[in-house]
Amino acid sequence: MDMLVVTNFVSKGNAIFINDEPRNNQLSINNIDYYAYSVSPQFKRNKGAHSYVLALYPSQDFMDIYKSQPQKVIKISNVHDFFRDGDYVGSDANERFRTEISALEVCKRKHIPNIIEIDLQGYVQCTESYKTRKGEEKERKEFFPFYMMDYADSDLKQYLEEHDIDKSEKLDLCLQLAEGLNDLNELGYYHRDIKPDNILIFHESQWKIGDLGLVTRRDLDYDRQNEFIGPKGWLSPEAMNKYLAEGRGEKKIDCKIDNQSDVFQLGKVFWYIFQGNAPIGCICREDFFEREESIYVLIRTMINHSKKKRIRNLADVVKELRRIIDTLIV
Repeated sequence: MDMLVVTNFVSKGNAIFINDEPRNNQLSINNIDYYAYSVSPQFKRNKGAHSYVLALYPSQDFMDIYKSQPQKVIKISNVHDFFRDGDYVGSDANERFRTEISALEVCKRKHIPNIIEIDLQGYVQCTESYKTRKGEEKERKEFFPFYMMDYADSDLKQYLEEHDIDKSEKLDLCLQLAEGLNDLNELGYYHRDIKPDNILIFHESQWKIGDLGLVTRRDLDYDRQNEFIGPKGWLSPEAMNKYLAEGRGEKKIDCKIDNQSDVFQLGKVFWYIFQGNAPIGCICREDFFEREESIYVLIRTMINHSKKKRIRNLADVVKELRRIIDTLIV
């Protein structure tokens, strides 16, 4: 078995419950003691659709845990894996979580600066109480895959709400995101879940793309027919087509989610960075407040509903952003 982290967390099926008092959620990872708690007050257990995301506080901050800053974040799958006599049996339901970890480890080996960096991964051990057929109370251990990363200063939405950044800062932010996503695409992965909540800032200046929970490889397809894949409000047209039209009728409707789908989602995020809202329906020049025409043209081409008219790949987005930045500097 990979690294095992023993906790006093309670599991019930695929649900994990932590104590309301963070000092009762002590765990040790790599011989370092932490206290686990929710990442923010409004999320009592998690901030992930298919996982539990908990903040880890250093144990030396025991006395001021409510005032201190978390040091790490642990993301735990909400599906436990199976072991028989210590040997891994696995769970098909964790295929995406394993792919997420694999993608993050590849990015770490390749030193991709604008994708979150995984520290380590393994299993969290939780305790589940159950009754036997005879009505006897029993306990068993359940093992949930996890990985750990640094705690971010903020996500994109919170950052833009709290900071008034100028055009050059916005362009630099867009470039960092495009470079990170392009690096991911060139490694053969599609993100498919690009939205402000999944874009994080570290050390006040470095932007990283996180939450690769929907990531897939170019050569891998384990999506179910008509499955809803992607963030609501930030979906590409083909992602919505997949949900509504895949396998129905004889019309050739594009239901393929690929690198151009990442281009589309990132284009919507770019619009949000400059506008503070999401582009809905048919947009036109008057909808975009930024005077720089080239920025509007880039974003408009990224979010074209037709792939034939959309920018082909993230490399072209990076190239155009650099050209715009160089032009504005001159």
